[in-house]
Amino acid sequence: MPKVIKDLDKKIIEVATKQLFEKGYAKMTMRSISDECGIAVGTLYNYYKSKDVIVADVMLVDWSAMIKSVSSSCLSATSIHDAFKFLYDGVISFSDKYTPVWHEYGNEVSIRQKMPDKFDLLTSQLAGILNEVLVRCHDEKDEFISVFLAEVILNAATKHGLEYSDVSRVLHRMF
Repeated sequence: MPKVIKDLDKKIIEVATKQLFEKGYAKMTMRSISDECGIAVGTLYNYYKSKDVIVADVMLVDWSAMIKSVSSSCLSATSIHDAFKFLYDGVISFSDKYTPVWHEYGNEVSIRQKMPDKFDLLTSQLAGILNEVLVRCHDEKDEFISVFLAEVILNAATKHGLEYSDVSRVLHRMF
């Protein structure tokens, strides 16, 4: 009978997170993760089919925490400007943390091919928060504006060329 290790998936993510930021994506391996977890590499493959899947889950943990935090902050936002700033700062913080990882991780062809779908998912999550603020603060529901603003936030965060003051000027003209 196989040995059951309590909360092994959490331990794997903790170890992978540590290794990802200490070693980098390229030097983090399924073997190094399994060794540090004290499990056989085959056991690790029972939980995660590849290093890419582990890294995606590591990022998902932080993304989910950021979304939860900014959603909470946006509940107290009294304007679309406040909510946009909360979202912008959250996404920038997330992006800054993972930019070094993406430079290694994003070089993989299979990863680059999946990026548009991931971008759409992230956009829809941010747009959902923005839409709630639009309804609450402006008594309007406009999914196009919410998606547009979400895409602006994601592009500004990942391109690092747009400053908040530049983006904010456009937002002030819109609202």
